[in-house]
Amino acid sequence: MYNPDDHSLRGLPPLLINIQFLRFVAAMLVVFYHSSAHVRSTGVEPGWFFAISEAVGFAGVDVFFVISGFIMAYTSANESGAGPAVAFVKRRLARIYSGYWPFYILALGLFAWAAQDHLANADLFRSAILWPSGRNLIQVSWTLIYEMYFYLVFGLLILFTASQRAMLLKLMLLTVVAWSVYSQFIRRAYDPGQLETLSLAEAYMFSPYMAEFLMGSLLAGWLLHRQPGHAWLWLGVGVALYMAGGWINQTLFGGNIEQGYYIFWRVVIFGTAASFLVIGVVRLEFRDMTAPVRFSVLAGGASYAIYLCHTLWLTLTQHLGLNSALSEQADSPWIVQLVFVGYALLILGYSIWHYRWIEQPLHRRFRKWLGAMP
Repeated sequence: MYNPDDHSLRGLPPLLINIQFLRFVAAMLVVFYHSSAHVRSTGVEPGWFFAISEAVGFAGVDVFFVISGFIMAYTSANESGAGPAVAFVKRRLARIYSGYWPFYILALGLFAWAAQDHLANADLFRSAILWPSGRNLIQVSWTLIYEMYFYLVFGLLILFTASQRAMLLKLMLLTVVAWSVYSQFIRRAYDPGQLETLSLAEAYMFSPYMAEFLMGSLLAGWLLHRQPGHAWLWLGVGVALYMAGGWINQTLFGGNIEQGYYIFWRVVIFGTAASFLVIGVVRLEFRDMTAPVRFSVLAGGASYAIYLCHTLWLTLTQHLGLNSALSEQADSPWIVQLVFVGYALLILGYSIWHYRWIEQPLHRRFRKWLGAMP
């Protein structure tokens, strides 16, 4: 994920504020998605806000994947060769582990106290290094494994010139799309009973999720060579597609499109919507129309912490009895809903504090240790 410290881009626009804001929105969508289950656990109906969150909130991850691919290509547009490739991988490793390991340690303590069965069943070593296992200590960290894989892939691509890299990205996208179509309609590889037998190589190297990273990477090159017209149209279409995806999820997939069995359709629907959103916010910025700068930098920078910590805090307070206490408000569901909206804002506030005072200093130290200073 993008680090706002990395904004010396050799002639490119220095820092995409709108992308940072979109990262914040994507992270909060995931928070509200997981919060909706806790609202339901109190015995009350989720209400319209959390019902929408259930339908579309998980797809904040798809937005993250497209953004991640975009930022990798954007920040390395003028880099090529072995030296820059090694430096890129070091920066990415410093970024992902410096942000992840503090919450991994927190999770060890939390689950040792509150969920010992989960701790016993987790593959602690593979979870620590973000290696595929299917038994992650922090459940949402599955997305980071895809991030790590694409970091390594993109590091290899930086060995090539910019024009060669663009061609390879297009070929890779076509390959992933073709394989995904073949797997969905011919092999039926994502059907129940088949999905569980996929090799790790296929589950990551040729996953439909890789199309989202690759699309984001290609969008970076495309946007940097296009006039920033029709920005609001792109953004509006992106929002419309995203919300339509929620309706499709509820109507055609019974609200279960986030499951791996429907990964193909999830990426088609929400990956497309995320691509339109990225085009829209970037084109707005190229027209000097940005979200609030300071908030976007802080909240966007904190999106990694928001994403990693929110399920831990929700688990902690559930174990302390928050959900049980709120179940007494069954006659006033709006109180329960409001509490969890407020809780999400508290998670946001904590994450910004964590980002400024823990994550950023650790990140600088990791970059120094790895010799990845700018």
